[in-house]
Amino acid sequence: MVPGTTHRRRTRLPARAPGAAGARGWGGALALAAVLCAVPPAAAAEPVQVAASIHPVALLVRAVGGEQVAVRTLLPPGASPHGYEPTPSQVRDLSRAELLVTIGAGLDPWAERLRAGVAEAMPALALSAHTALLASEDADAPGGDPHVWLDPVRVRDDLVPALVRSLSAVAPDRAAEFARRGEAFRAELTALDRDLAEGLAPYGDRAFVAFHASWTYFAARYHLRQVAVVEPIPGREPSARWMGEVIEAGRAGGARAVLIEPQFNPRIARTIAAQFGARVVTVDPLGAAGGAAGDTYADLLRFNLRAFREALGG
Repeated sequence: MVPGTTHRRRTRLPARAPGAAGARGWGGALALAAVLCAVPPAAAAEPVQVAASIHPVALLVRAVGGEQVAVRTLLPPGASPHGYEPTPSQVRDLSRAELLVTIGAGLDPWAERLRAGVAEAMPALALSAHTALLASEDADAPGGDPHVWLDPVRVRDDLVPALVRSLSAVAPDRAAEFARRGEAFRAELTALDRDLAEGLAPYGDRAFVAFHASWTYFAARYHLRQVAVVEPIPGREPSARWMGEVIEAGRAGGARAVLIEPQFNPRIARTIAAQFGARVVTVDPLGAAGGAAGDTYADLLRFNLRAFREALGG
């Protein structure tokens, strides 16, 4: 929620701003920000400019905002949000925004650091702050597991109302439209949850090994068992001892599959799966614009429904 937000509009900026050439890393990015933030106000009829840290956040913003918002996703396709370093193009995207929406809880701290350097007064919404987090196995997220978007019930009950409030604070004249779309989306999420529950009911209590701890909320909601995680710290190769523990946990827990993700190298996961005869199946917690997981939040969850049915079947 962003009480007291001022109503601002900005014009579209040129693709290449003065001083952008040669900007490298945080120093160049912040120097570029000083130029990009000095922009005149634009027409009030323009859509609300929103920056989303990751693709699933952008999907949720579009579902609530519709044509009343224009969303730019900061994290590029195929990248992992863990440990990402923004580039000057992300500075440009954020400098145009009136609202930054992130997950928070240690998943995308780079987006908040970027906001602090580009436009600290810009309203920001960290979605994880609006739901009760489960404990995290990720050392980078000591405050709780940030992967809340993979539970459509939490999205319906907690995240969508937070988005409606934040968008309405930025554009009060469109609050009724945001509320209307929010309620329609919540109804869609109820139907989506029912489909997921029915689709996964035959696989209740079946076990899997995750590549990293993305699926805790999904597994809890649909009564699945995550018995181990290949990479407890995303992006850091596990030790031989850890791999041995994962193999033992997978074997003892009767895991039918080791899940891999497009954002990570699957080599170690395949090695582990071979040790106890598990299948290797690709899931995708993030998706990408125009990618195999589809172009809406429902598409993303249904893609993973099919992947989990493949992983746990047989």
